[in-house]
Amino acid sequence: MTHHTDTTHSDAQSTDPQKSGADRDLVLVGGGHTHALVLRRLGMHPLVGTRITLVSPDSMTPYSGMLPGLVAGHYTADETHIDLRTLCQWAGVRFIRDSVIALDPDHRQLTLANGAPLHYDLLSLDIGSTPDLDSVPGARAHAVPVKPVSSFRQRWDALLDRLRQQPQQQARICVVGAGAGGTEMMLAIARALSREQISARLTLVSGGSLLPGYPASARRAMQWELARADVQLLTDFNVANVDAQQLTDATGRHEAFDFLLWCTGARGAPWLAEAGLATTDSGFVRVGKNLQSLSHAGVFAAGDCAWLEGLQLPRAGVYAVRQAPVLARNLAAFVEGRPCQDYRPQRHVLSLLSAGRPHAIARRGNLSLSGAWARAWVWRWKDRIDRRFMQRFSDLPPSQGMAVAARGKRSGTADIIHCQGCGAKLGPESLRHALDGLQGYARDDVVTDFRSGDDAALVRWPANRLLVQSQDYFPAFIDEPYLFGRIAALHALSDLHAMNAEPHSALATVCIAHHHPRLQQRDLRQLMQGALSALQESRCSLLGGHTIEGPQMAAGFAVNGSADPSQLLHKSGARPGDVLLLTKPLGTGILLAAQMRQRCKGPWLDTALESMLGNHGAAAAVFAQHGATACTDVTGFGLLGHLLEILQQSQVGACLRLTALPVLPGVITLAGQGISSSLRPANDVALTHCNLAPGMKDHPLLVALTDPQTSGGLLASIPAAQQDACVAALSALGLPCWHIGHCTEDAGLTRLLK
Repeated sequence: MTHHTDTTHSDAQSTDPQKSGADRDLVLVGGGHTHALVLRRLGMHPLVGTRITLVSPDSMTPYSGMLPGLVAGHYTADETHIDLRTLCQWAGVRFIRDSVIALDPDHRQLTLANGAPLHYDLLSLDIGSTPDLDSVPGARAHAVPVKPVSSFRQRWDALLDRLRQQPQQQARICVVGAGAGGTEMMLAIARALSREQISARLTLVSGGSLLPGYPASARRAMQWELARADVQLLTDFNVANVDAQQLTDATGRHEAFDFLLWCTGARGAPWLAEAGLATTDSGFVRVGKNLQSLSHAGVFAAGDCAWLEGLQLPRAGVYAVRQAPVLARNLAAFVEGRPCQDYRPQRHVLSLLSAGRPHAIARRGNLSLSGAWARAWVWRWKDRIDRRFMQRFSDLPPSQGMAVAARGKRSGTADIIHCQGCGAKLGPESLRHALDGLQGYARDDVVTDFRSGDDAALVRWPANRLLVQSQDYFPAFIDEPYLFGRIAALHALSDLHAMNAEPHSALATVCIAHHHPRLQQRDLRQLMQGALSALQESRCSLLGGHTIEGPQMAAGFAVNGSADPSQLLHKSGARPGDVLLLTKPLGTGILLAAQMRQRCKGPWLDTALESMLGNHGAAAAVFAQHGATACTDVTGFGLLGHLLEILQQSQVGACLRLTALPVLPGVITLAGQGISSSLRPANDVALTHCNLAPGMKDHPLLVALTDPQTSGGLLASIPAAQQDACVAALSALGLPCWHIGHCTEDAGLTRLLK
């Protein structure tokens, strides 16, 4: 079991103003252009006494102006996406990677896709729009919407891979919608296929004409670009039905396709209208010129999800960008009780449309710059503007951060002295409200649990079973209480799973950061919901626990397991010839260390968190069923440290092949930059028990061997004859597994091979 340093201070009282915390929650839902710019502004000008949270289903948000260029191959994904995790960390803002599925504005509560509630005092919406796939029968089943972009890119990349493998087959690719977005996307697709030398039949379908609302000169220029790219333009084709491979219009005409991209029509997310917000018939939030909801004063909306009453603006990114400073000022004004300002859009905005090739046209009002001589120059102009916009999120200025924002508050709590000892407990009302209604796993042998109100829990324990116990506790490494609570519980349970014990019950120890009691209650409820979801999966009852408040969130669990003595797995028992199997990739310590330095990319951390969220129960059962001779969980001492425990207790050696070690994305890159966990030097002592092959001293994977893992994988020794069956059983359950080496007769020694 990994031992963690206790971070609780022993002084009687604390007067650090940063521990006074916040007294209100501002929640931003959606990572669109407006919110990205609002975060940048609030990072430099924090809202005093306000805790800010951003909720987004993706940690990387695309800049729409460069999306056609990404598809065409002019830009990389990194160049066209804003890393929201990094931006939030810089601004001192909490980031929750999830989707909102419901809103209760009367109780100021959001519901996330994972089931967790998220309360707010002030809410801002920037979730964009969704393609209207339900107005045409069959479109939802057979069309690929351009939004969300992450889903579109996955399906587009899959199509490209398929076409590369079948170069002799001419694909029929259709784009429905000949407005600016559809036309740009069609030309981008044509450019991408040309780069790959893939032949395809391309059709752009419009219910009316090309680029409605644009000057005739701009339409002629784009029509010329479409013809040059060998794109068939099908106008006045009002799609009435979509089936698996064919469009049908209202007159009965047909158009066949193999891949259908939908770029027309837009609606607001259904949960906006279902919440009772004032919305249009298409589901967009109706807001005044100050971007405030017409029905709920504590709700603001901007970007494509908002409908500005009386303005009827077209859906264009330039409006979203220019709404950002007004939204940021008005959120601050609302918090501080000042009047809000009105957003005044420009009468005419500049529109720059890319044309697949490094060409573009410019339009402002009824004027356009679209001649053949100008298109290459306009592209360079557009490219400079787009890159300059994205540079605002890669070259971030010094941030004041939310630690500063949380200092002074209207209620004067900056001067509160927070007691330690038993005075550091959360108040009884906050605790009661946080736990009210939470449901844990109910066991017949648990007489009383955390809901009983007794001073201690009561458990019946059978005489013929062993009690297996372990404990873990560590400070939060992410700002999302639900996810942190789930990982903390899984990390503690892994000690029981590693011994093939059946989880029975748990006691929680939770530290909640200094904030207003209302915010502490919200955090505790989210954390416990996450923890209970993990305990529920393992049929483990929560008996009770202890809460305190402190400088930062932390959590741990004392876990109890029940075991048949004959079925337990130990660190002793491995034999020469056994194969070594690992169930999770390595590198969480390096990635978390990089995150603390603001050098961990959002997608890298996303993958690490997904790995940490894996439950070991099913893998442990498979190992036991296939005769595992030894097992342990890989946590704070790193793979090599925990392997050494098995070797020493089993009196065997090991041979590991470094190239067989699984590592998380970004680990090798970060290790090459010298980033590692502060615990790594202590863990490196295990390397003195290793015999390195020639030229291995500077191998980059050596860092992963001693990297401390949070909620890492199980490491098991399995008889060689059982390897194939064991791996197949894990695969059938969708569980990853890597064969990283085998046991030898060299007691206590590990040989490392390339």
